[in-house]
Amino acid sequence: MPAIVQLSQSLLTALLVAALPLGMVAACAEADPQPPGTADAPGRGVNVPLSWQEARRVDGHHEHVVIEKIACVKCHELTQTTIKGLRKDACVECHEKEAKSVHAQKHATERWGPDAKSDCLDCHAYTLSDDYDGGLDAGPDAALNPHPASDCGRCHDKEQGDIPAVRVHGTRDCLKCHQPHGNEKPKSAPCSECHGDVETTHAAQNRSLVEVCTTCHKSQHGLMAEAKAACADCHSKEKPLVPATALFEDGHTDCVGCHQPHQFGKAEAILCRSCHEDTHTLGAPRVRAHNQCNSCHNAHDVKNSPDRACANCHKDKKPDHPKKGAAGTCVGCHDPHPPAGRRHTRARNCSSCHQEARSDQEFHGKTACQKCHTPHQFKRALSDLTACSNCHATQVTLARTLPKHTRCQDCHQGLPHRPTALTASCVKCHDKTGTQVAKGHAKCASCHEPHGGKVQTPCRDCHQQEHKTAPAGHQNCTSCHQPHTGSTASKPCVSCHKSEAKSAHGLLKQGCASCHSAHGPKGVQQPPACATCHKSPDLPGLHAVAKHKQCSQCHAGHGPAPGATKAVCLSCHADQKNHEPGASSCASCHLFTKSR
Repeated sequence: MPAIVQLSQSLLTALLVAALPLGMVAACAEADPQPPGTADAPGRGVNVPLSWQEARRVDGHHEHVVIEKIACVKCHELTQTTIKGLRKDACVECHEKEAKSVHAQKHATERWGPDAKSDCLDCHAYTLSDDYDGGLDAGPDAALNPHPASDCGRCHDKEQGDIPAVRVHGTRDCLKCHQPHGNEKPKSAPCSECHGDVETTHAAQNRSLVEVCTTCHKSQHGLMAEAKAACADCHSKEKPLVPATALFEDGHTDCVGCHQPHQFGKAEAILCRSCHEDTHTLGAPRVRAHNQCNSCHNAHDVKNSPDRACANCHKDKKPDHPKKGAAGTCVGCHDPHPPAGRRHTRARNCSSCHQEARSDQEFHGKTACQKCHTPHQFKRALSDLTACSNCHATQVTLARTLPKHTRCQDCHQGLPHRPTALTASCVKCHDKTGTQVAKGHAKCASCHEPHGGKVQTPCRDCHQQEHKTAPAGHQNCTSCHQPHTGSTASKPCVSCHKSEAKSAHGLLKQGCASCHSAHGPKGVQQPPACATCHKSPDLPGLHAVAKHKQCSQCHAGHGPAPGATKAVCLSCHADQKNHEPGASSCASCHLFTKSR
């Protein structure tokens, strides 16, 4: 409660006892005369000091006592020695209409009880304030108003419950806008009376000017800066809806940073370049859309909207890298606002994010990332050999001929970024062959092209001696040998030489090897001489004749016995053609064996 009100109460309970002037006592006596000799009559024992001359000039007492000549007992209850404080309903008796005002009700109920609506002494002063410093030189009959009834600032210079403190319009007479004795909340005067130069159409439809102004200026006595908060509060519920992301620290801190106060139309909004004149944009001015901030930025969501804006124009680009939420983001690689002097569209280096690589040529044998990764479709599965074909087309083509050779990573370790040489052993898959392979043949790639499996190194490259000494028609090693073990078990001579195998020589214990060497000594490609087995001294009959020493003249290695036909003999003895023309065989008479 203000000091002046506190003094009013104390005056009415104690101070007035000492300060009541003779003039007021006289007024009381005239209004309520007492019979002579009645010593205990009310007011008869009150002694009023001269200081009342000051108190009686204060606004309230001056009006009631000096001007209106109202008796003290009209408002106060007197005893023999004291004047009590203001009676509860004293003001109502004369000011019934004004007393219905509801003002500072909490304070009133604390003083007068739960039924009280207001306390007149909150505004109307009857005593001097504690800080009064004189000022009586105006004369004894002049009113003294150090705190007039319209001095609302005595209470409203600070917050009153849910009513904010008066910080604006506080230098003006409050009664110019407010009517103090009403049952309703005081209504403001039209704002245009003072602010005729301010025009606004914002939220003005079917509303009074005061209602329009208080849409943002919630309290007419609040600072102008407080109206800034009203924008976000209103447009979080009313159309056009503005997301909370519209305002952020170190950026768009309040709406009037872009919108002109009282002129909030889109056309009146401040251009982005007014603040961002030094901001460079990717591809501008070559790309017109990139030179318009609102092509990418939503004015009320400038930080979050650009990530999705690229797709509005670049619908054919569906980047899968880098990830941000559920979709790729263009600005992950393309800097939308590069430094001055670098306005080209080249994306950031991959190694700027993938810092395990020192450069974009760090991986896959110093191959550039873009050699394998396609812009906007960066993800690659190892099963996708399209990228491999860029450099390894021959190997990929060959590998496709063998279904089990199509996974490069099965043989090449460290794929895709740090591939090593062929580190996986073939026996990992070809384990059976690996255990049977002949000595010196364990390294598969010595003979086979590793991707398609085709033999690229013929046997003769290593087995030159064997190849040169092989019998005619036997130069193809695999015709007789199993290629990995070298075995001939599955391809014996009889598989090709069936008739020879049935001959006398073919039926020998050692078979063909009795006469033939598969890979004879250097320069030897013929079977050994017959005399190796058929010694001359042991041969019977005409074999002893010198001209018959050359076995091949009469015998074939795998043919029938020479005596079986006469033609064999006539090949040398042509002059004996007509000798015994009826004989079927010369050996019938000319013996070559013991029996004939």
